Amino acid sequence: MHYYYDVLVNLDTELWEFYEWEENDRLIPIKKIPLFRVLESDIRNFMKYEITVDPNWLSKMEEKTIFKNGKDKTNCLLFSSTKNSIVLEFDLYGKVIGRSKLLVEDENNCNEVAMNMKEVEIPYEVREKRKQHHCLRQTLREKHFFEIELKTLKESNNTLKCSYLYYEWFGKLENDMEKMIQNFEKELEECDPRKLHEIVHIVRLSYKEQL
Repeated sequence: MHYYYDVLVNLDTELWEFYEWEENDRLIPIKKIPLFRVLESDIRNFMKYEITVDPNWLSKMEEKTIFKNGKDKTNCLLFSSTKNSIVLEFDLYGKVIGRSKLLVEDENNCNEVAMNMKEVEIPYEVREKRKQHHCLRQTLREKHFFEIELKTLKESNNTLKCSYLYYEWFGKLENDMEKMIQNFEKELEECDPRKLHEIVHIVRLSYKEQL
């Protein structure tokens, strides 16, 4: 069995790019982890779909991963196609419960190590497709924040504030609440990060002024 050493992972149900990692994330320094070379199609499946690995195969990997702090106990494995790498965390039944990409240096080193390894066929089942995010993490948070604001405006029938935000976003006047909400929701689907950030900033200021 091949191993990779001294790697930092960010285990989460979402798969964040390394530049979106945050201090409050589940950042875990791993001292030693089993490494498997797989096909690039496997890596894509691991990223795009919920998967379950054969628990009988997985049971052979128990306690093979060693954490630096000696406290964390979980079943993690590292996979590389020589082009991309990913760490997966499994429960006892083989279901993936956490994923992590690697820092750039670890990604490059891991892919280089995998070049000298034989490809392994991992016994896994592809299940439902995972929801793919095409926005940065901050944008997703702001999108959720504004969705809550739209719900609040609608429930309170605050046409005045909604019209103000509408003008700031679209540059034109509108008083039809239903039409404004629909247009806001459509824009959120397309997700213009800069415009969204500006509007969320205005909304947050509006609440501060009320204090």
